[in-house]
Amino acid sequence: MPAETETLFARLSDVAAGAADPSAAITTARAVYAASGGMRVHRDQLIGLREEVRRAAVDHGYPARPGVEARNGFDRRVARILHASMGLTAGEASQRQVWAYLALVLLPDVCAWRFPANDAGKFVADRFKGTDLTRHTLARLWWRAQVLRDETRVDDPYWMLEALGEADLDQVMARRRSVAATPSLVRMVVRVTAESTDATGRDVLRDLLKRLLRLTAFLDLDWLDEAELRSLVLRERAVSMANLTS
Repeated sequence: MPAETETLFARLSDVAAGAADPSAAITTARAVYAASGGMRVHRDQLIGLREEVRRAAVDHGYPARPGVEARNGFDRRVARILHASMGLTAGEASQRQVWAYLALVLLPDVCAWRFPANDAGKFVADRFKGTDLTRHTLARLWWRAQVLRDETRVDDPYWMLEALGEADLDQVMARRRSVAATPSLVRMVVRVTAESTDATGRDVLRDLLKRLLRLTAFLDLDWLDEAELRSLVLRERAVSMANLTS
């Protein structure tokens, strides 16, 4: 529904201003389904998802303009909600129209609250259309949870979502096609960084990611087990710290 996406995006200002009521919209006449595979989501599931995400927004100040802490808290909570409740495969989550539907049909008011229009009244298209999933309001959260989910922690598999600050997580996830393409490596980077106590954590993390990015150009890190990955990350991090403190 690319044409429908453009139409709905153009109406976002009405939703944000309260002139349009998004609560009645569960689907659109131009919605289509995959020709094969999977099960169609039930209306009640969509309503339940919308209510849960909206509840998270309300708990973080919606509809008042959110501050930094509110935005970060909302993102962490909704990442858990989306990944745990939607039942998406990675292939399904790679489809741009899935996220365009969620942002422009099911939850346009919440997404417009999370990423409001600028002073000129313009919304950033990437946050709604799914043109760049690393910047989409909801897709980036699902992928963050997908990459950081720790299957070894039965009590809280999503603990890594809160292990680092928002800026540090963005540093990692912005490299989704390189460093973050190896989830086990990302989880080890987050774990090692969270365990560190030095005061230069952010600068070290940025330098470490650059070093790992260079390594992924000629090494297949998917073959390394957890102990080998930990050794690699600790070694490269030690080099980063040495370079930054010398």
